[in-house]
Amino acid sequence: MRSVPTSVQTISPSLTNAWSFCKGSGKNYATRSNRSEVRIDWGCRQGGGGRPVHKHHRLELSLRQQQVSERLNEWAVFSEKNKELCEWLTQMESKISQNGDILIEEMIEKLRKDYQEEIAIAQENKIQLQQMGERLARASHESKASEIEYKLGKINDRWQHLLDLMAARVKKLKETLVAVQQLDKNMSSLRTWLVHIESELAKPIVYDSCDSEEIQKKLNKQQELQRDIEKHSTGVASVLNLCEVLLHDCDACATDAECGSIQQATRNLDRRWRNICAVSMERRLKIEETWRLWQKFLDDFSRFEDWLKCSERVAAFPSSSGVLYTVAKDELKKFEGFQRQVHETLTQLELINKQYRRLARENRTDSACSLKHMIHEGNQRWDNLQKRVTSILRRLKHFIGQREEFETARDSILVWLTEMDLQLTNIEHFSECDVEAKIKQLKAFQQEISLNHNKIEQIIAQGEQLIEKSEPLDATFIEEELDELRRYCQEVFGRVERYHKKLIRLPLPDDEHDLSDRELELEEAAALSDLHWRDTSADSALSPQPASNPSLSLAQPLQGERSGRDTPASVDSIPLEWDHDYDLSRDLESAVSRTLPSEDEEGQENKDFYLRGAVGLSDVTIPESPEAYVKLTESAIRNPSGDPSTLESQIQQLGQALDDSHFQMQQMENIIHSKTPAGTELDSSYRGYMKLLGECSGSIDSVKRLEHKLTEEEEHFPGFVNLNSTETQTAGVIDRWELLQAQALSKELRMKQNPQRRQRFHSDLGRVLTWLQETEDDLEQLQRRQRSTDIQPIALQIKKLKELQKAVDHHKAIILSINLCSSEFTQPGSEESQDLQGRLSQMNGRWDRVCSLLEEWRGLLQDALMQCQDFHEMSHGLLLMLENIDRRKNEIVPVDSNLDAEILQDHLKQLTQIRHELLESQLKVASLQDMSRQLLVNAEGTDCLEAKEKVHVIGNRLKLLLKEVSRHIKELEKLLDMSSSQQDLSSWSSADELDTSGSVSPTSGRSSPNRQKTPRGKCSLSQPGPSVNSPHSRSIKGGSDSSLSEPRPARSGRAFLFRVLRAALPLQLLLLFLIGLACLVPMSQEDYSCALSNNFARSFHPMLRYTNGPPPL
Repeated sequence: MRSVPTSVQTISPSLTNAWSFCKGSGKNYATRSNRSEVRIDWGCRQGGGGRPVHKHHRLELSLRQQQVSERLNEWAVFSEKNKELCEWLTQMESKISQNGDILIEEMIEKLRKDYQEEIAIAQENKIQLQQMGERLARASHESKASEIEYKLGKINDRWQHLLDLMAARVKKLKETLVAVQQLDKNMSSLRTWLVHIESELAKPIVYDSCDSEEIQKKLNKQQELQRDIEKHSTGVASVLNLCEVLLHDCDACATDAECGSIQQATRNLDRRWRNICAVSMERRLKIEETWRLWQKFLDDFSRFEDWLKCSERVAAFPSSSGVLYTVAKDELKKFEGFQRQVHETLTQLELINKQYRRLARENRTDSACSLKHMIHEGNQRWDNLQKRVTSILRRLKHFIGQREEFETARDSILVWLTEMDLQLTNIEHFSECDVEAKIKQLKAFQQEISLNHNKIEQIIAQGEQLIEKSEPLDATFIEEELDELRRYCQEVFGRVERYHKKLIRLPLPDDEHDLSDRELELEEAAALSDLHWRDTSADSALSPQPASNPSLSLAQPLQGERSGRDTPASVDSIPLEWDHDYDLSRDLESAVSRTLPSEDEEGQENKDFYLRGAVGLSDVTIPESPEAYVKLTESAIRNPSGDPSTLESQIQQLGQALDDSHFQMQQMENIIHSKTPAGTELDSSYRGYMKLLGECSGSIDSVKRLEHKLTEEEEHFPGFVNLNSTETQTAGVIDRWELLQAQALSKELRMKQNPQRRQRFHSDLGRVLTWLQETEDDLEQLQRRQRSTDIQPIALQIKKLKELQKAVDHHKAIILSINLCSSEFTQPGSEESQDLQGRLSQMNGRWDRVCSLLEEWRGLLQDALMQCQDFHEMSHGLLLMLENIDRRKNEIVPVDSNLDAEILQDHLKQLTQIRHELLESQLKVASLQDMSRQLLVNAEGTDCLEAKEKVHVIGNRLKLLLKEVSRHIKELEKLLDMSSSQQDLSSWSSADELDTSGSVSPTSGRSSPNRQKTPRGKCSLSQPGPSVNSPHSRSIKGGSDSSLSEPRPARSGRAFLFRVLRAALPLQLLLLFLIGLACLVPMSQEDYSCALSNNFARSFHPMLRYTNGPPPL
C-alpha cells in the first residue's frame, strides 16, 4: 500500500503534462481527464485503494494515451493533406495558365479532359479533408477550431478560383482560336485580292490612240481601281489591328515561330498595301503626265509642221535658173540664210525626237503608231527639205562660182597688165639702166606674155561660154568686159613690142661696164653703210623683208649693178637684243672682202685700206669695268685728232657697256620672275634687290651718255662705220630697261605688301584652326548623345546639321585658299616654315576629321529617321489625305457654267476649303522635304529610296493639286463675277432709262454709271470708258481683271477705281485748263488783227477801221 502512492506520485506529473497537451483536443476529453486525475489523485491520497484499483487506473491511463495519440495523428494527417492540396492547387493554376508548346485546340482539349479528370480526383481528397477538418474543429479548442475553419475556407476559395480560372481559360482560348481563324480567313481573302490588284497595277498602260478620250478612259479605269482599293482599306486596317492584337496575346503567340509568322504576315501586308497605294497614285500621275507630254509633243510638232509647210513652199520655187547674176547672188544670200534657219530648226526637231524617244522608252506611245508616223514623217520631210536647199545652194554656187572665177581670172590678168604697164613706163622714162639691161627686161616681159597667152585665151573662151549661158543683160556686161580685156592686152603688148623694136634700133655704148656719175656717187656714199646688213643676211641671222610691190621687185636691178636707192632699213630688220658674239673687226673684214672685187687693182687697194682699219680695231685695249669704258670713251671723244680708230674703240666700249647692261638686266629679270621671299629672308632680299636696281639704272645712264656722244662724233667720219645697229641695240636696251623698271616697281610693291599678307594668312589660319576644334568637339558631343526616334528631336538635329553643313561649305573656300597661298610663305629649311607646315597639316587633318564626323552623324540621323514611326505615319497620312482631297475635287470639277449661282458659290466654298487644307499641309510637306533633302539625297537601301520617292510623290502631288484647285477657283470666281456684273448692268440700265429722260445728251456726266461723289463732297469728273449700253465690254474687263489678279469682291474693285479717279483729278483739271486755253488762242494772225487795230477804244477819237472792207448791209 505504501508503494501505490509512490507510483501515483511519479505518474501524476506525466499525466498532468498529457492533460495539458490534450487540453486543446476538446472539452469532453479535458473534463474526463480532470475527473480521472481527481479520482486518481484522490484515491492515491486516500491510500487505501489496494492493488486492483491501481491496475484499473493503469489500464484506463493507457487507453487515454492511445486516444490522445490517435487524435494527435489525425491532426498531423489533416495538416499534411491540407498542404498537399494547396500545392496541387498551385500547380494546377500554373498548368492552366501556361500554354507550353502546344496548339490552341490541343490546349482546349487538354483542359476539358485531362485537367478535368485531375480536378475530379482532387475534389474527393478535398471532401475528405473537409470532413476531417470538421471533426477536428468539433473536437478542438476554439482557437484551433477557428484555425481549422480558416484553412478550410481558404481551400474552398482557392478551389473556386481554380474552377473560375479553368472556365475563363477555356473561354479565352476559344476566343483566341476564333480570332486566329478569322485572321486566316481574312488573310486568305485579302491575299487573293492583293494578287488581283497587284496584277492589275503591274499591267503596262497601253494606249489605243493619242487623244484626250483615251486618256479619260484610262483615268476612269484607274479611278475604278482606286475606288476598289479604298473599299478594301477598312478590311486591311481591321486585319492589321487584329494582327496587332494577336501579337500582344500570349496564347496566339505561344512560340517564337508563331510570333514571327504573325509579324512577317503583318509586315508583308503593310508593305504590299503601301506599295499598292503608292503604285496606284503613281499610275494615275503617270497617265496625267502622259497627257501633258502628248500635248507638249503635239504642240511642238504642230509648230514644226507649220514651219515645214512654209519652208517647203519657199524651197519649191527657187530662182536658181534663168536669172541675172545679181539676182542669183541675192538668191544665194537668201537661201544661205534659209539654210541656217533649217539648221537652227534641227535643234527643235532634235527636241521633238527626244520627246518621242522618251515616250517610246517609257511605253507612253499609242498602239496605232500615230506618234511614230508623225515623227517619221517630220524627220523625212526635214531631210528632204535640207537636201532640196543643199541642191539649190549647190546650183546657185556653181552658177555664181563660174562667174566669179571668170571675174577673178580677168582681174588677175588686168592687175598683171597694169603692173607690166607701170614697169614699162618706169623702164621707158625713169630707169637709168643701159640699153642692154632694158632689152633684157623687155625680153622678160615678152616671155611673161607668152606664158600668160594661154591663160588669156582660156579667160576669153570662158567668157564666151558664160555669154551663151547667161541672160541678155549679163551677156552684154560680160561681152563688154571681154572687149575691154582684149583692148588693154593689145595696148600693153603693142607698147612692149614697139619699145623693144626702138631699143634694138639704138646703138650700144662703148663701155657697158661704166656707170653713170650719179650711180657712182651714190654707191660710194653707201658702200660702207651696206656692209653690216649684207653680212647679217649672209649669216642668216636676219632675213630681208620682201618687197611689197611685185612690179618693183621685177624691175629691181641685180646686186652687182645696184642703183644705190635701197637702204639698210629696207634690206634687213633690226634685232632687239644685243648680240654677244658680235665682233666689229670680223664684220668689217668680211664686209670688205665681200664688197670689193679682187680682180680690180683699185678695189684691192681699198680692200687693204679697210683691212688695216679692222686690224686697228682689233688692237684696241678693252677695260674690265663699265666705268673704265666710260672714261676711255669720253677721252677718245675729247681727242682733237679725230682718229677713226679712236671712234671705233668708243663704239666697242659702248658695245661692252651694252653687254654689261644686258647681263645686269638679265639678273634683274631673274629676280623679278623668281618667287618673292617670306619671313626673315625678305629684308636681305629686298636690300640686294634695291642695290641691283640701282646698278642697272647707273649702267643705263652711262649707255645713254655714250650713245649721245657717239652720235655727236659720227658726223666727223661720215660713212666709215654704220652706227644704225648700235643705235637700234641701244634703243632696244633702253626699251627693255623701261619695261623692267615697271616690273621692278610691281615687284617692290609686292615685297612691301608681303608682311601684311603674311600676317593676314596667319590670322586666317588661326581662326580656321579654332573653328575646326570647336566644330569637332560639337560633332563628337552630338554623336555621344542618346539618339531619339521622335520626329521633333530629329527635326532639331537636322536643323543643327544644316547649320553645320553651311558653316563647313563657308570655310571650305577659306581652307582651300590657305592651302593654295601656303606655298608663298614656306621656305625650305627654316623653323618657321616647319612650324607652318605642321599647322597646315593639323588643319587639313582636322578638316578631314570634321568632314568624316559630319558624314557619320548624317548616317546616324538617317538611321534614326528610318526608325521614326512618326515620319512614316506622317508621310502615309499625307498620301491618304492628298488622295482624299483629289477625290473631293473630282466630285466638284468639271463645273458646269449653267448651274445656279448658289450651287456655284457652294462649289467655290468647297474648293476654298480644299485649298485651305492644302496650304495647311504645306508646312508638313516642307518639313518632310527638308528632311529628305538633308538625309535621303544620296541614301542607299530600299527603305531610304522608298521614303525619298514617297516624299517626292507627296510634294509633286501637292503642287499639282494646289495649281488645279487655284485654277478652278479662278474659273468659278470668273463665272460668279460675270453673273453678278450682268445683274448689276441690268439694274443700272433700268435706272439710266429714268435718269436720261431729263438729260441733254446720253454722254453727259449725269448718265454715267461710273460717276460717284467723293468723300469730301467734291464732284469727280466722269471717267471715259465703256458706256452702259455695252455690257459685254464690262464683262470682258471684269473677267480679265479676275484672271490677272487674285479674286476679290466687286465692291473693293469699284472702290479702287474711285481712288484712281480721285488721284487723277488734278491731272484731269490741268488738261481741261490747257484745252480751254488752247481754244482761246486764235487759229491765225488775222483773227485778232481787229483787236490790235482797236486798242484805243476808250480814247476820245474812235479809231476802229475795217481791214477787209465794210461788212455787207
